[in-house]
Amino acid sequence: MSGQEMTTSYSTQRSLPREPQFMHGTPGTIYILQNDGLRQGLYKIGATRRSGVSKAMELNRDQQQTIPGSYECVFELHTKDCGRALDEILKLFQQHRCGKRNQDFYNLDLDNAAEKIANIIALINRQGIIQQQQTLSMMRHLIPDEPEVSHAETFSPPPPGLFRKALNWVAS
Repeated sequence: MSGQEMTTSYSTQRSLPREPQFMHGTPGTIYILQNDGLRQGLYKIGATRRSGVSKAMELNRDQQQTIPGSYECVFELHTKDCGRALDEILKLFQQHRCGKRNQDFYNLDLDNAAEKIANIIALINRQGIIQQQQTLSMMRHLIPDEPEVSHAETFSPPPPGLFRKALNWVAS
C-alpha cells in the first residue's frame, strides 16, 4: 500500500460520522461516568438509549477496555433528542477535552457540568415539545371537521323483554 493510499484510507476513516449523529431525534440519556482508575475530575460524557448505569456496566464488562479501573455513573438525565443534546454538550466542553479523540473524557467540575448539561437538555426538550405542538396543529388543519355526535343520540335501548329473559335464565 502506497503512502497516498494510507493517507486516503486514514482521512476517510476520520470523516465517518460519530455516534451522536446516528442518534439525532432519538430519545435517550446523557450520562457522565467517573473511573476510579483515572485522576479526580476527569469524566466521560456520552449518550445512550438505555441508562447511564447500564453503560457503565457495559464498559466495565468490556474485555478490550484499555483504561484501568471501573466506571460509575455519577450523572444521567433523559432527553427527547440525545444526539442533538450530546452534540451541544460536546461543543460546550470541547476546550476541556482530554485523551484520545474517540474517548470523550473531559476535565470538569462535576456540579458545574451537571448544571450546564441539565440546562441544555431542558432547552432541547422544550423545543421538542413546541415542534410537536406545531406539527399537531398543522395536522388538525388537514383533517376535515366531523360533526359532533352526542352519546344520547347513538345509544339505543335493548329490545323489550331482553332483561326479563336474562333474569329468567340466571334464576333457573
